[in-house]
Amino acid sequence: MAVTNRHRRFTIYDMMEAKGLFEINPANTDSRDSDGNPLYKGPVEYPKMFYHPKGEERIVTPAEVIVTPLGPKMVNEHREIITQVAANAAEEEALRADGWWDHPAKAIAAGGGIAPAVSSDTRIRDLEAQIAKLQAERNNEGAKALRNAGPSRTVAPNPPSGDPFAPAA
Repeated sequence: MAVTNRHRRFTIYDMMEAKGLFEINPANTDSRDSDGNPLYKGPVEYPKMFYHPKGEERIVTPAEVIVTPLGPKMVNEHREIITQVAANAAEEEALRADGWWDHPAKAIAAGGGIAPAVSSDTRIRDLEAQIAKLQAERNNEGAKALRNAGPSRTVAPNPPSGDPFAPAA
């Protein structure tokens, strides 16, 4: 019996790969154009997905009621966090101003749930942004302190000779 491609497909992603959709997507590192030249030029920033400010969800698949010896149970309910997609920096700024989150874990926490771990990539980016913000604040405070300090006073590094309080030589 001959094995066909039909026996190798398991998911919609296998079908997409067979159609070559991943190879032509410039967001993928191994994407190529018709001449074989690489299409990937680095990570793309947009479109970017944002998650509901209060972590609200919608039901994608309603629960199925099954009868068990302990009584009826609702199973297999599928939910998703309500999302919006920003196509550019202006849309991103508007969504952030309205309280939308850039990571689902933040939306889950805002909704009162137990948030899953955030990937190290996202965590590193957030920490770098926080460091830059704190450094900018520190530089601003240092500049204000210098402006408000007034004239500086200097102190002689060595006591003048003949000073009764000078250490003995």
